[in-house]
Amino acid sequence: MPMIHLVDNVIYLNRVDPKITEHYLLTQPDVIDASVWFESGEMRAHVTLLDSTELTPRELRLRCACELGLHHTPKQFVCLSARPRAA
Repeated sequence: MPMIHLVDNVIYLNRVDPKITEHYLLTQPDVIDASVWFESGEMRAHVTLLDSTELTPRELRLRCACELGLHHTPKQFVCLSARPRAA
C-alpha cells in the first residue's frame, strides 16, 4: 500500500523526505522557521518559534507523529525562541 501525505494541498507519495516534515512544521502557528535533515540515520529538526509561544518540542513531535506518521517525525528537536521585530 503506498504512503500518501497531503500537506497544505500538496500530495507526496512513497518517500521519506525531510522536506515534507519541514513544510508541515512551517504551517504550524508560532513557527517562524524550520529546518529538517538526516544525521546518522535519524531525522532531526531545528525550529525557531515566536517568543510568546507555548509550543514545546514534545508538542511538535506529537503533531508530526499524528499528522505525518512516525517515519516523518524527527527524533530530536532543537527549538529556539525569537522575538518579533518591530517595523
